Amino acid sequence: MLFLPFVIFTIVSLYLCAWFMYYLHAENEAGLSLPFNPNKVLKVNMVLFSHFTGWIGYLPLIVSYLHWRYWKIGSECFKQIVSLDIPYHNNTTLDVYHPDKRQDGSLSRIIVFVYGGGWGSGSKMIYSTLANTLRELGYVVVVPDYRKYPEVKINSMYEDIRASIKWTHKHASEFNGDPEQIFLMGHSAGAHLVSQVVLSDIVNQVKYDESLTTHSSPTSSPHVSEKHDPSKTTMTINNNNNNKPHDFLPLVEGLLLFAGVYDIAAHLIHETSRGIEELSVMARVMGCSQEGYKANSPIRLIERHADLFSDSEDLLDLWPRILFLHGQKDTTVGMDQSANMFNTIGKLFPLERRQEVDVRMRLYRRMGHGEPVLALMSNLFSTNTDQKSIIRDIQEFIDI
Repeated sequence: MLFLPFVIFTIVSLYLCAWFMYYLHAENEAGLSLPFNPNKVLKVNMVLFSHFTGWIGYLPLIVSYLHWRYWKIGSECFKQIVSLDIPYHNNTTLDVYHPDKRQDGSLSRIIVFVYGGGWGSGSKMIYSTLANTLRELGYVVVVPDYRKYPEVKINSMYEDIRASIKWTHKHASEFNGDPEQIFLMGHSAGAHLVSQVVLSDIVNQVKYDESLTTHSSPTSSPHVSEKHDPSKTTMTINNNNNNKPHDFLPLVEGLLLFAGVYDIAAHLIHETSRGIEELSVMARVMGCSQEGYKANSPIRLIERHADLFSDSEDLLDLWPRILFLHGQKDTTVGMDQSANMFNTIGKLFPLERRQEVDVRMRLYRRMGHGEPVLALMSNLFSTNTDQKSIIRDIQEFIDI
């Protein structure tokens, strides 16, 4: 007698949960429809359940943060190692984590960490213990907040990331950081933002330099592999960069890209297979068009400019070292995103030029989507077995 009411109650509950999630994401958006297909309702509720269990999993990290922030560190010490809420662009702020000064007086390398959150959520405060882990390794760590959907769409996010890089370069000496050793670390949507901003800036710089060459002397070039020529200094490159009338970024030494999205259209197919293509804000952020998906995909960006990889010395000058890191159990962003981007870079550079670039990839067998950042966070209740491996890969990449 009770079985039928229970089944009806369960089905209604599933639909209400799915409709509630769609309502949260569809507010002020035209064209989104509530799900009626039972298969999609089931998939949406599976996502809801995974989010719920995920937040439960974050409770030990929250307790660990509170212990570190208020018991282990204390307010006075915290103020000495972290500068909070520094304005840098359009009412957005960033935090700077200061390592201990080196005994030899040398400047510290800088990591700008751009968190993920599906282009629509996230906060720099969440990553405090991650930033402190990197700080304790001896790096200056800059963690910017940036505007997100629905406040803005993708171009404004790019604008904020660009501004955070410029702010870091301009103020590096104020926190004992080396402005010539800036590394950008991004996770998930953050890895997408970082790679698109930096690589598109490089392409634009190279095209600008080539236009100067065309209008001056066909045999001269503003760069002649200066980054890879020991007789040249990086300061020369940056001086050339600063004298350009265009608003290019300072030279970025390296990118650490964790579980990133590099092909928007392919990732939309993946989201559709999971039944969350309308819950995700990605398509709306990118303009809901194939043109927008292509324009905002780093892998399509470099494919469109394949000729630069074949013969441009300027590209070699400006090309950063890159470390891709992805978990093999990542169901949120498939590891094929990193693998395809890595392989495409390898194919675009001719064999004789590959020795001049440093592009690496690390796959972690036990990792899902969040583990690359969770492993770097303080946790009083368990030890992440992958933490040492990730730290080793980060240090080997940055301290080369």
